[in-house]
Amino acid sequence: MQKLSEAILELADAVEEKDVHALRKLSNKCLERFALGEESAFLKPAMLAYAFSKVISKQHYWKDRSQSVFLNSILTKLAKAAKLADADEPAALAGFDEIARMLTELDLKEGRFVRNIMEKAGLKIASTLYGQGFSLDRAVEMTGTDKRELVRYVGKTLMFDRMGSAKTMDERLKALRGILS
Repeated sequence: MQKLSEAILELADAVEEKDVHALRKLSNKCLERFALGEESAFLKPAMLAYAFSKVISKQHYWKDRSQSVFLNSILTKLAKAAKLADADEPAALAGFDEIARMLTELDLKEGRFVRNIMEKAGLKIASTLYGQGFSLDRAVEMTGTDKRELVRYVGKTLMFDRMGSAKTMDERLKALRGILS
């Protein structure tokens, strides 16, 4: 994935195929691209891909509505965003805001949790960024997540168990120097 337009097209393909695994994989790829400092625009596709993976996998969202009508509307918006992405990135990202609004509305009608789907996506992405070495404040700032919610969420995960342990300051500086070299 070299360009934002390619990420958007990959997102559209995964949504059209209802491929939850591909959506999670795309979310991670976009987040990695964002975390490396290459492209700030890749944060929104990362969040949307995660949110779509949750929505597509849960049947309760679709019991009283047509999944195909909703997804076709989303696919139209993604196609438009992909066309705009290379020439007018802010306009493409504005399209993402509309898609996020549609997902939030869907979740408010059919969701079963206190947080809406986009808040959950933001929380998950923020915790991943934090686990990758972003400061808590920076992860919150980038995703719009509530800091207290993020601390609670991270405390309930096994993130540090999976990552081995927290990195020391020397390890973080060494990794940063490796990226910048």
